[in-house]
Amino acid sequence: MGLTRICKQILTGFLILTLSCGYLTAQKKSNFVIVIDPGHGGKDIGARGVVENEKDIVLDVSLRFGQLIEKNFKDVKVIYTRKSDVFLELWERARIANHNHANLFVSIHCNSAANRSAYGSETFVMGLRRMEENMEVSKRENSVILLEGDQERYQKFDPNDEEAVILFEIMHSAYLDQSIKFASLVEDEFVKNGRSSRGVKQNIFHVLRENASPSVLVELGFISNQDEGTYLSTNKGKQERADALFEAFKKYKKEYDEMDGRIVEDDKPKEVEKPVMGKSFKIQFLVSKNKYSPSAKQLNGLTNIEIVQVGDVYKYYYGNTSLPSERDELLNYVIRKGFKDAFVVEFTSNEKLTGSQNYRIQFLASNKRYRDRDGKFGGLKNVLRIKSGKTHFYYYGSTKTYEDAQKELKFVQGRGFKNAIIVIFDGKKLLE
Repeated sequence: MGLTRICKQILTGFLILTLSCGYLTAQKKSNFVIVIDPGHGGKDIGARGVVENEKDIVLDVSLRFGQLIEKNFKDVKVIYTRKSDVFLELWERARIANHNHANLFVSIHCNSAANRSAYGSETFVMGLRRMEENMEVSKRENSVILLEGDQERYQKFDPNDEEAVILFEIMHSAYLDQSIKFASLVEDEFVKNGRSSRGVKQNIFHVLRENASPSVLVELGFISNQDEGTYLSTNKGKQERADALFEAFKKYKKEYDEMDGRIVEDDKPKEVEKPVMGKSFKIQFLVSKNKYSPSAKQLNGLTNIEIVQVGDVYKYYYGNTSLPSERDELLNYVIRKGFKDAFVVEFTSNEKLTGSQNYRIQFLASNKRYRDRDGKFGGLKNVLRIKSGKTHFYYYGSTKTYEDAQKELKFVQGRGFKNAIIVIFDGKKLLE
């Protein structure tokens, strides 16, 4: 074994011990310490926005985020790397975190791209996975080094050096899971807030590289994009981003406290959530004049979809629950799937359609005219046939409540008509 390799193994062991000790030191402190790092500042303006520059947006959001923590958590110490428009070198930001034994380091930034249509938040942790895909972001955020006096302090990392890669991964593995946990919470909250997320990613950022704590770099959005840049320059946009960061922190801190033994779970059984009596909730996520198959790309991977035809449009529903918590989870899931305008529809149990309106099941459409005895209906009897243009549409049953219609839908699907849907009629005519 070469001397270089032996030295690196010794260094690796030393770093593991150092990180472990640092972690334990932070754990023993009575207060949780979060270091909030507004990116750039002073002579380093960061990215240029369509309305406001990065250094100003991130300082504002960082202060709002920190103030929310200070107001709601008496056991959390908030430290800012900067609270005004000053220039800080990257190594100074990491030094502040390590000196204060940070339990969490959050560096806040805004994204920018030559492609003005680029849009959405993304949160980074230290790592090598899919590094090349995220290289443009790391180049931009690391470029502040060119404004610093001593650039030699930033050792160049060679991803093709096997020993360097192993050493790098060992150094940062101690906090990777915690970093990814917080990063995921951040992106989830942004989505709940109605914004677009590009997900959690990994790359090498010098502002994170020397931190002995869970650390993330949050890109609030693309200020080079007209819509997102304008949004992030408003008080509403900044407050909503700060609120989302705070909600993510609340969940992270709760889990931290539980792991640290600070929260003692009540021995009493938890109260079981009660369903809303006489109600059910579904998520309406799409209205279209087109009827899509279950595997259609327009459904973005959602399965077990329920389709109801009303007049000449199809309404698409996902999920079915009477529990408010599940209702909210279903809505958030559908929004994360890309349907930003999805909303909850409340159905009253056994509510009957008025007048001569009724539910029927459309199970077949063909350019041929079939009769009951032709054997094309899978044993279904009393089928209603309606011709529209050159197409014959075939319908089964007639019910007054949605619950009964769902039962008939399952019955028809069980006869082999998997693409059957619920349709609303007025007597024997389609409701217009």
